[in-house]
Amino acid sequence: MNSAWSQLANGARWRGVVSFIRNWVGPFDSQQGMAPKELDNILRTKSLHLPTAVREWYVLAANWNQGGLGVWIHPRDLTACAEDGMVWILTDTEGITQWGVRVADLDAEDPPVYSLAAGMDESEFPNFTSFVGAMIVNDLLFADHREEPVELDPSSARAALHCLVSARCGDFYTDAPLESATVVMFLYPDGAPAYAKSRTPAGRALLEHLE
Repeated sequence: MNSAWSQLANGARWRGVVSFIRNWVGPFDSQQGMAPKELDNILRTKSLHLPTAVREWYVLAANWNQGGLGVWIHPRDLTACAEDGMVWILTDTEGITQWGVRVADLDAEDPPVYSLAAGMDESEFPNFTSFVGAMIVNDLLFADHREEPVELDPSSARAALHCLVSARCGDFYTDAPLESATVVMFLYPDGAPAYAKSRTPAGRALLEHLE
């Protein structure tokens, strides 16, 4: 378990997300994950095959409690819904919407993600990997009530930061690659408003400049 978990955590796809969780949220290790064999046994009983990126995320974080609005659906509760053709992966504490991948895309390595609220005509996120990073950033910005996000000038913030992922709901920005980011921001569609947080004095000084 530990070797499989560490290999994924340090690999190109997930090291940014794992480092971001450790830097911004708290401890994150193999105790939050699931042994690949245990995951495969659960999926086998459901006759369910998951895309590579989704399966890897469950090995890393099947038992992780994000602690915000986002609630990752545990492997034992995953189903391929015949009615809507979806496997729902993430829900929220208020039961407003769900996010998942289409059954038609289960053979893709890193499939697009759709939301129940937005419908199935257009994907919400371009791929599952970027969706995971965005949802963790989103919870940190808006569901962590220890500190309110700072509202920034959208045009200045967009010019100063780097786009992590563009989604139908808006764009997520950072000041550096995710593993070393000290500033995170969400920019609503059409450029306004923009909300951000920082974890360092230098980052907070940048936010003051961009307000």
